[in-house]
Amino acid sequence: MTIQIPVRMPTFMRVELTVDGHPELDRAIDLPSGSPHDWIVEAYRLSLGLEPHESSEHDGIDRCHHDEAYAYPRPSRPGIDEIPGLPHDPVVDICAIETPPVGTPWLSVSSLSSPSEVSGAVGSPADAPATGWLTGEAPFREDDVNRELLRRHGVVQPFFDDSDLWFVDPQLPSPSPIATLASAVTPARRLALLAHVDAAGLRRPADPDHSDAESARAPLARLLDLLGTVGMAQDATTGWLPEAESDRLVRSLGWGETPDEVRSRGDALVSFARRAKLIRRFKGRVVATALARTLRVATPHTLRILASMMVAGEGGLLDLRSTRSRAEEALVLLAIADGTAAHVDDLPGLVVEGSRAFDESDVRVDLDGRASPWAGLRGVSDDDGGAARTVERIALLSATDAYGTITSAMREVARHALIPRLPEDRYVP
Repeated sequence: MTIQIPVRMPTFMRVELTVDGHPELDRAIDLPSGSPHDWIVEAYRLSLGLEPHESSEHDGIDRCHHDEAYAYPRPSRPGIDEIPGLPHDPVVDICAIETPPVGTPWLSVSSLSSPSEVSGAVGSPADAPATGWLTGEAPFREDDVNRELLRRHGVVQPFFDDSDLWFVDPQLPSPSPIATLASAVTPARRLALLAHVDAAGLRRPADPDHSDAESARAPLARLLDLLGTVGMAQDATTGWLPEAESDRLVRSLGWGETPDEVRSRGDALVSFARRAKLIRRFKGRVVATALARTLRVATPHTLRILASMMVAGEGGLLDLRSTRSRAEEALVLLAIADGTAAHVDDLPGLVVEGSRAFDESDVRVDLDGRASPWAGLRGVSDDDGGAARTVERIALLSATDAYGTITSAMREVARHALIPRLPEDRYVP
């Protein structure tokens, strides 16, 4: 077995609090980076002989277990206005420090002033009249205070970095369609899926083929050529390409036998180009965008660019679709990439078959997005068209006179979309 969870040490910071003209109140507090601000207040107040919590309404329960710090890997840099409960108005300075040795207090405090500075300060504890221990403020004795903090928080200790446990396979990029699918299926199907991905060679380095790039970009390139450099006048009804022009484009590709097929596929091609930001409207004309230049000529990046357009959600960079919708989209891409589907007509049935492997009982996987803060937004809930849209989009990469027949170029685009950020080999155009 090669699995081993790494052991790490937490990172630490030092918070220095200084009060102008009162060196006896200056303190340095060492604590884990990103700890709750309450810990700073607690350590500072204890060092002044005050109770750690200012409010008399405190319920007596100290919610300060040291595991909390592991949830905040980056240093927290609070300002004085973010640290309520301090008895003075100190200047706060924060810096990173080396992690203290294992076994030392998790939270510790020390004086920033020398004993001579403290003893000579006006109003220092040395000048205060003697009072009973029940009413007087406790003097700052560093070891006693740090022992109290140790009792409350424990000691510095290593921890297991379990971040890999959140991913079904650390070799799968996350987020990605394949990672979404692997997280959505039952345990046994997940093991079978991971083995299938390797057996089918889906993680092999990208090896762009010039003919594949030319084939995949051809339909969109034909549309861009139709627009030319000056574009085309908008249709008075749709605001985009005139239907006669889109029909003529589809017929030139040999993609339709009936008028309904020609019209629907023409509309789909224009809609896809619009959503992929390849075309836009400008002063009453439909023109090609700057992004469209990336598809004018086949390059080693053409297939990857097309793949990113295949899986672009309606929310842009923030994909608001449910896990079920994204997992069904991954089923479409997988069936194309691994060669299971020979025609786009095969894909709906394969999605239905694959969705039976979804783990409906796993509470950790919110398949339908009911617990998502985005649930209820337009286009997010009841999003059952993700797979159908992906099928429609991938079909727009079909070869001339073979609409819907899956080509090697379409398989490679689907593989890039399924497992993004594949290592790339380069070819010379």
